[in-house]
Amino acid sequence: MNTRQIFPLFSTPLYVNNVGDIAKPDLRYLDYTHLTPSGESFNFLTSVDKNVLERAELASIKQLIMHEINFCAREVYAVSTDVEFYITNSWINIYGRGDQAGAHMHHNSLLSGVLYLQASEAGGQIVFHRDTQSQLPFPPVLDLDVVSHNIYNCKSWGYQPKTNDICIFPSIVSHSVQPNNSDEGRWSLAFNVFVRGKFGAIHQLDLK
Repeated sequence: MNTRQIFPLFSTPLYVNNVGDIAKPDLRYLDYTHLTPSGESFNFLTSVDKNVLERAELASIKQLIMHEINFCAREVYAVSTDVEFYITNSWINIYGRGDQAGAHMHHNSLLSGVLYLQASEAGGQIVFHRDTQSQLPFPPVLDLDVVSHNIYNCKSWGYQPKTNDICIFPSIVSHSVQPNNSDEGRWSLAFNVFVRGKFGAIHQLDLK
């Protein structure tokens, strides 16, 4: 009788769902700027507007994203309905051929996410990186050879998004975007999420 078990203790949930066909406005009319910070491997277009989900033409997409956020918050994290999750900012990113984004995390946020408005198989993975300060099962000073990589020993893990996929993850997780090897532009709508309400059984906090 096999009694072996593996418990993925204190794992980092990455929520992924394909929301199916959705109506999308033509977003080419927005103003974009080329993001190329010095010394970083960032090279893509990003919208000047950092609150695109407040636009009337994106109201249905905002409603859909909020549905996914609430499902993730209630069903995955099991957070009480006394706590309200809301989107703090949102923007459009466009990756042309060769465009990529280096490892980064989203500050002043609890959850972050991406809705892929257009993505091809060669559009580049979103890659999540393990925190090297608490790297398990082995400390970062040990670089042990492994015969195969899995979620327990990997230092990074990539997901190849498809059009209409949504990914939601803790904002503190470092992530990057591999180069787009397609002539088809990769369009994504990124967003950050925070909370408000009363929480904390002992040191109660009321965030409005």
